Amino acid sequence: MEATTQSRAERLDAIVIGTGQGGKPLAADLARAGWRTAIIEKGRVGGTCVIAGCTPTKTMLASARIAHLARRAAEYGVETGPVSVNLEVVRQLKRRIVDQWSEGSKKGLERHAKRELIFGEARFVDTREIEVALADGGTRRLTSDHIFLNVGGRPRIPAIEGLDTVPYLTSTSIMELDQVPDHLLVLGGGFVGLEFGQMFRRFGAEVTIVQKGSTLIPREDQDVSEAMREVRRALLEADVALEVVREFIDKVKEKAVGQEVVKSVTPGQMVVKIVHDEMVAMLGSDSQPLDLA
Repeated sequence: MEATTQSRAERLDAIVIGTGQGGKPLAADLARAGWRTAIIEKGRVGGTCVIAGCTPTKTMLASARIAHLARRAAEYGVETGPVSVNLEVVRQLKRRIVDQWSEGSKKGLERHAKRELIFGEARFVDTREIEVALADGGTRRLTSDHIFLNVGGRPRIPAIEGLDTVPYLTSTSIMELDQVPDHLLVLGGGFVGLEFGQMFRRFGAEVTIVQKGSTLIPREDQDVSEAMREVRRALLEADVALEVVREFIDKVKEKAVGQEVVKSVTPGQMVVKIVHDEMVAMLGSDSQPLDLA
């Protein structure tokens, strides 16, 4: 298709930016109510949950649980022998499930005369007018009195000195590893950090979690945080090294020591030197709207 540029805005009843868990059902309901609706997606249909959150992580957690149960099989009278994890196969399964869910969501959005799925990146050019840089070239202008933002979440990279000088993973990029690391260092003991810590421990990696303060998942209700103390004991029993520190992690550096790489994590005045081959920053996520100006 030849790229075209539309200079005059097309009026719609509603515009939804993003195809995540809020945008997709909203666009569906508006179209069923008779509203001419456009839903715009700059990447893959499905949003954070399907593409980089719930769906891929729970698929990988299922593989980790099977590995965990296989190692305990002898307790139930089942002899299995040594258990190893092929992370490339785990990744392929995760990708296949995500592809199926995303494609199913895409087909669902396309099945209505009042609703149009547009692939491209939207930006505001006026209070009630947007311009879409179309994925297949050209631009398109749309206007409506009802514009809904459903732009999802993304990993928040913490402002830690030296972090930008060393290789690190996020909650998204860690799911693209094709080999189990020998030692995974997780910065942050929130629910995402704990989830990946348990997952990769079950895959066979050594895991160290460094958490600010005296409790895990501190943003949850107090009774939930207190319940995590029992989980912490379980983590220790499972050989997950857990460093709980009372100061914020403010420095990371890397140096070669023989054939090993040592990354020093400095929380306040306390230095924790950990030999590992992968570090994942799990100190939070940014769910604020993107800059669409």
